[in-house]
Amino acid sequence: MPLVRSIRAGILFAILPWFAVSCGTKAPTQPGLDQSIVASAGPERFLSSPQGEARELLLDGRATDIEWNIAGSPAYVLLRGADGGGGGDFYVAVRTLWSYDPRFGDLKAFYLLLQWPDRSADYQDRPIVNDSIDILDDSGNLLVDCRAGNDALVRPRSWHRSPIEEDQVVIEIFSDSLGSYPADNWRWGAGTTDPIIPSSPVEFLGAITDGDTLGATVHPAAGFADDRWDLGGGPVDDVGRKGYFDNFTLFPDGIVPNFIASKGTRDTRLNRAKPTAYTIWSYVAKPLTSCDSLNPARVDDSGIRDKTWNPGDIVPSRQLIFPSLSQLDVLARGSWADAKWELEIRRNLRTYFKPPGSENDPSQWVPWSDDLVLEPGRRYMMRITVFDGSSTRGSRSALLPLYLRPRT
Repeated sequence: MPLVRSIRAGILFAILPWFAVSCGTKAPTQPGLDQSIVASAGPERFLSSPQGEARELLLDGRATDIEWNIAGSPAYVLLRGADGGGGGDFYVAVRTLWSYDPRFGDLKAFYLLLQWPDRSADYQDRPIVNDSIDILDDSGNLLVDCRAGNDALVRPRSWHRSPIEEDQVVIEIFSDSLGSYPADNWRWGAGTTDPIIPSSPVEFLGAITDGDTLGATVHPAAGFADDRWDLGGGPVDDVGRKGYFDNFTLFPDGIVPNFIASKGTRDTRLNRAKPTAYTIWSYVAKPLTSCDSLNPARVDDSGIRDKTWNPGDIVPSRQLIFPSLSQLDVLARGSWADAKWELEIRRNLRTYFKPPGSENDPSQWVPWSDDLVLEPGRRYMMRITVFDGSSTRGSRSALLPLYLRPRT
């Protein structure tokens, strides 16, 4: 990400004074930007009419006023490439709040909104590239015929894995105001953890039996970020299955995709509103075979006449699936527009393992040992790292004081 000399504040760009930048420097000398993060209390649901209609705080990657004005003005946090592995220097606008049940006062969740500049969005995480497979020549003659024993589609030497990577954000929340470990560590990826829209059981009854309905009624546009726990030696995944897994098999002489997207019996909901070139929803995946001459990404593109495989075509290297156990704790959704990312994140203040059948009996819930308890009235430290199309070259903030202000 190149040096960006503007800050996203709401809808407009607020330009920082850069009058006192010394010759050859890349950082403004304006003092006094407050980089402490204060989370005020807000209702989890807004009672928006005399009839008591409620609107939840939604995680949809859109920073609407009704949701975020209660958080007050954003803090502008400087991220430095020198501290994050070689990325650019730029500012991130940060808003936070914690929520409660407006009817009963129960503590609910911690919310975080990040807005930062990025000239382009990177969604693909090292896709698998077709090096040589061409099903038809320019005249429409068949070049690959599986009936004649041609296995080019599943030959390792036919593919390679691209080095391009997704945009990512890592949030670290440390145990106290000194920045002590252990720390919660949350990772959002534009391709791997941003969501595939869940199915409504009203729309597709079969979704009830295959588990494809999770989140359909609560935060239906949100995905599941990686939830990790850091004791000081680096982040380790929380217990449970993550929301994605590898979609390839490595061989000594190359790589082969395992699955491609398939409409199957769900032709009205192919791949959960995600482009098949970016990711594959595991509930609509099918194994790649030597006879799968049609590329699903091309089939779904009305602007392309040749729907078969061609050199340069790609297959996502990940499949997305609903996570499990403690990997369900952190919700996130990002959206990119006008050279700017907006990322919304949510995690319950306290997280619990709920044994089957005990969802309505809190006395049986067991707190997760791999999650930090977030308490209103306490002070923590937080750190933000943004990776622009990379997993190594990032831009990182200093340790930021985080205070969950009690309700007054």
